[in-house]
Amino acid sequence: MGIKYSNYANVVAYRDRRPMHTANQILTANKLTLVRGAITVGLAPKAHLNLSRELLEWKISTMLAFIDTNSIFTIKNVNDLEMSERVTVAYFIGMVFAQIHMQKMYNIRHLEHLKSPGIGFTSRSGDLKNPDLWGVDLRTRQSYLVEAKGSTLRSNYFDNTKIIKAESQLNAILQINYTVAGVTQTFNGANLKKLIIATHPDMNNEIIQHIIDPIEENQKLIKVQGNEMVYKHYLHLINFLTIENSNLVEISRIPNVKFRVINLKMFNCSIGLLEDIYQILKPKLVIETPREEDLIGINEDINSILNTYELDQNNEKYSIGIDGVIVLNNDYEVI
Repeated sequence: MGIKYSNYANVVAYRDRRPMHTANQILTANKLTLVRGAITVGLAPKAHLNLSRELLEWKISTMLAFIDTNSIFTIKNVNDLEMSERVTVAYFIGMVFAQIHMQKMYNIRHLEHLKSPGIGFTSRSGDLKNPDLWGVDLRTRQSYLVEAKGSTLRSNYFDNTKIIKAESQLNAILQINYTVAGVTQTFNGANLKKLIIATHPDMNNEIIQHIIDPIEENQKLIKVQGNEMVYKHYLHLINFLTIENSNLVEISRIPNVKFRVINLKMFNCSIGLLEDIYQILKPKLVIETPREEDLIGINEDINSILNTYELDQNNEKYSIGIDGVIVLNNDYEVI
């Protein structure tokens, strides 16, 4: 089970249909991986809002309504939508699948949404919009700037004009200034890798991703607060776990590691998070509008926990991401 993908050295190679490997590669993923991606992507820009369970369920339902996860992922039901509805679904598919790819293939735990209100940037007037996502592999110090594109149209390749536009958005970025505990790290040049991730169904209706590394230009500087970035990644899930009837569970294959989960009966699964991360973030929910000083230590503490557990595990019964988020089938035996 999985998602097909191909890598390209640059946009010219993509336009010439010259992938870096002659055959499509496969990213291992299943239904639970898809649910996990759906519950974490897309909410960070709304971190100042108290979002509802109905929205959480809509996100999951949307992905399961349009993606068939048997064997190689395929797209379904989109032909019954009118065009404006297809655009909405396509955008969401692009974001979810980009998140899954970056966590699995690039070891990125937390992706910052550059559409978030808290992002600071300096640029010339008339600049293009920011790309979608940025994250850093804390072990290698390699960071990734991502423009996610999605489509529901069947084709062997993504539309060239949209790829060129994505390249322009990425090429507008000169540097990311990433601040944690008052220390600012600068990411540019070799340690700021830029990627276009374009997701769509091919002519066989199978989902395929094109991963393209554009040739660099730059002018814009973006400022990211590391504690806020991690806080926003988990905030809405923490809120759901707090207001719902949550339970502590252990998985037999991972003894002595506790997860706090809530049951989503309509999907026959439970979703949740490492209990250690939950306990760090739960007290922050009482702060209506957290300030930078309210979030001190969150980035270091949570990444330290994740370094200890090494939890990236997926099978037919549960899916655990490198960020500690879990989706668990309700028929799985827990301790």
